[in-house]
Amino acid sequence: MGLVWTWPIRAGAGLLSCLVLAGCSAEVNVGSGSEASGEEIAGEIREDYVDETGIELTRLTCEGVEESEGERFGCSGRNGNGVQIEIAGKVTDTAGSGFDYSWRVSKAIAPGVFYERALREEIEANGVALSEVRCPVEIEVKVGATVHCEAADRNGIGKGITLRLTDTDGGFDYAVDGEGPEDDSSAS
Repeated sequence: MGLVWTWPIRAGAGLLSCLVLAGCSAEVNVGSGSEASGEEIAGEIREDYVDETGIELTRLTCEGVEESEGERFGCSGRNGNGVQIEIAGKVTDTAGSGFDYSWRVSKAIAPGVFYERALREEIEANGVALSEVRCPVEIEVKVGATVHCEAADRNGIGKGITLRLTDTDGGFDYAVDGEGPEDDSSAS
């Protein structure tokens, strides 16, 4: 019996929740003068990130920034799920003591194993026993991006699977290659 997978995948919220946070930003007030150190900024972003996602940043390094409206800075790190992130920040207000800035995750690279696990769980929950699921080692999380994975059933019959990333929280649709795309779904 060949593999027929026609169910939309819903990556579990706990698995890839808040992977990217595209467009998510926070306003904070830091600095005691004309600049804020990278450590100071990283500390504030760590707190905001865990408040927004429930996931800790296990590593985060940020550039220091001068008190100048429009000044940009960057950070890079990794969250507790092993997702590598890049953060873009910008000074938004210099009135008062210190200054405000906004930030957002500008890029996220997820370990392919997250998607492998989600595919395996969904497909096996629908009655198809798998011997193997393979996705790229690292996957850049971008809405609309496609990712090619491979899966094989217990009899060794393999199929290509194309994932289409549907949101920045790890949700995706998939289609068995040659069978067409499935309906949209997203992580909840």
